[in-house]
Amino acid sequence: MKIIEEKKIGEKLTVGVHKEHGEIGIFIASEDVSASCAFRPQEWEKFVGVINEADRLLKENEAE
Repeated sequence: MKIIEEKKIGEKLTVGVHKEHGEIGIFIASEDVSASCAFRPQEWEKFVGVINEADRLLKENEAE
């Protein structure tokens, strides 16, 4: 099941997310390289948590 169709998020960057066989997959591609990774639901939650934490810290550092 496609959750997010491959979506261009930058001039040369594309991301997609799908769910299959109980796992959540993420696909990231740029002009030079592409990668995909499958997560169990608990791993996905931790992954999203780490990304959200990194985003929060980046925003805090930009405000300084």
